Amino acid sequence: MKLIFFGGVQGVGKTTLLSWLKNQHGEQIKFLNPGELFRRYFYNERIKTIEEIEELIVAELEESPADSIIAMHWHYAVRRPSGYIPQISFPRLRKIAEGRKIDQVILFLVEAPADIIRERRLLDQKVKKREFSKSVIDGEIEAEEEFWNTHKVLFSSILGNDKVISLRLVNIDLYTAKIQLFDSVL
Repeated sequence: MKLIFFGGVQGVGKTTLLSWLKNQHGEQIKFLNPGELFRRYFYNERIKTIEEIEELIVAELEESPADSIIAMHWHYAVRRPSGYIPQISFPRLRKIAEGRKIDQVILFLVEAPADIIRERRLLDQKVKKREFSKSVIDGEIEAEEEFWNTHKVLFSSILGNDKVISLRLVNIDLYTAKIQLFDSVL
């Protein structure tokens, strides 16, 4: 299994790039959005605990065929009032890595300058509730980078450095980002 984490702060363009990837290669790649599961089951419907949702994600990966390519819409760091946490707990990520099905992990960090992220957030503020201050966005970017590195260490320690690829995908210009994404995934 090839497992692709496609992470970055809100407003960096993950959804846009993943939608393009799905339109181009949807028959080859399975897409999983843990954030959507958390929104639906925990925040909106309040019918599952965080732990139950994390187990749903683990089960989804465990049930996938060994030759799957799975792209995960990801946040390496999620901001909470108490501080930043990983989207899925590190013990659960460890369980995923130890599952013996993973041949390769690609850890994308989608990036853009804070002022571009702020502009994008302002454009969709009626649809999505997000922070706009540059200092908050800078903090999110810093946390995302830190947690991205922690993901690299965790997966490399279990799978080996040769099975873990970490890539920065700068999304200032959508055309260039799409080319880099296409070249890196397939």
